[in-house]
Amino acid sequence: MFDLRGMYDVRHRILRVGFPALVSRLTLALWGIISIFIIRVLPEDAYAVYAVTRTFELFGVLLGGGFVQQALLKMASEGDGRREHELANAGIALSIVFALFSGGLLVATGGIVGRFYDTLDLTGIPLLLAGIVVSGTIGGIPRALLLTRHRTNAVMWSDLLQFAARGGVIGLLILRGSLTTAHQVFLAIIASNVVAFLLSLGLAGRFCFRDAPLRRGPVKAVLGFSVFSLGTAMANFVYTSTDIMMLGKMAPADIAPYGAARSLAALAMVVLEAANMVLLPLLSRMWAQGRRDLIVSRLWHAVLIAEAVLLPVVIAFTLFPGRIMDLVYRGKYADGWPVLLVLGAIMIVRPIGSFFSTASLSIGKPQLSMYSVGISALVNVGLNLLLIRSCGGLGAALATAAAVILGTVWIALAVLRKLRGVP
Repeated sequence: MFDLRGMYDVRHRILRVGFPALVSRLTLALWGIISIFIIRVLPEDAYAVYAVTRTFELFGVLLGGGFVQQALLKMASEGDGRREHELANAGIALSIVFALFSGGLLVATGGIVGRFYDTLDLTGIPLLLAGIVVSGTIGGIPRALLLTRHRTNAVMWSDLLQFAARGGVIGLLILRGSLTTAHQVFLAIIASNVVAFLLSLGLAGRFCFRDAPLRRGPVKAVLGFSVFSLGTAMANFVYTSTDIMMLGKMAPADIAPYGAARSLAALAMVVLEAANMVLLPLLSRMWAQGRRDLIVSRLWHAVLIAEAVLLPVVIAFTLFPGRIMDLVYRGKYADGWPVLLVLGAIMIVRPIGSFFSTASLSIGKPQLSMYSVGISALVNVGLNLLLIRSCGGLGAALATAAAVILGTVWIALAVLRKLRGVP
């Protein structure tokens, strides 16, 4: 299973395709670093608004076509013929429709959310979140087309420009001492989405395939696949976001330190996102070409590489969580160190769950990922209800850890059985 010769043979692909993908995802790590400064300079009430509404932003992006673009990327990666072009156009059309629907839903429900979080001032936030959803989804279309052809170099330049625009605006506001509200951060995100879209559109050379009409059959095929992707993403949203949402209602004093610790832990996750940028189109094409015996070895190669990269971070977060929190946030959220310890330790498990979930999409079995994340979500919500009242932020972290372990074991076993032909 752990074929060292195989790892040696794929080194050129890792360097040529994987390295630009890693650089691309490192922009998220850099944004995470800027987020640390955002946390440090925003007044605590403004950061609480940012932390809570960021969760609704992620939900809006998810419902706004993110789940469709997974289907677009998987299906359009299988070849370069008329069939794949029609599937891509179907995915593009559905992405736009869902983006507009999600944006409208965020605006329409803004009043309800504001009344629920009556201690937070959410004035103007729903409209900005809608702008992020629409600009982010539409901007992701030419980016997805680039990834279907493994043009990670082009994606890298687009992501670098997006980070430069977003980070430049926020960095300037921080230096001038004028970053005081979450609204400013969201406006910077919208602007960066627009400039990244313009660059990726120029690099892709197209927004859709003109030679492929929009037909009912491909639309149904993409939508059918997307339903499972949506189920997976919705369940994933539940077990990765209910912690912040429940803390906001049940233990509001823990929102800021918990969010600060989670932001640090999230920095290391860019390794997984970079790998999945390469794995999904690669494994999809291997599956379509009948090279199914190589998928398992490629998966374990990716896991080994990710574990080697993450191990130093895991050690640092588990051995020195207090010192790291104190150093990064200048003592502002030092009491969040137990959360960092738990979330840091669980990183060692995440590559397996993440990569095998991607494999389930590539082999046309997105329901496996949906079932796995659904089970984890139920466990996570139940544990959050039990643990947050008694342990606050630490309880939320423990609930997340239990859900991650359960989901990882389930998806790995399910995908391995499917790849080995076990019914």
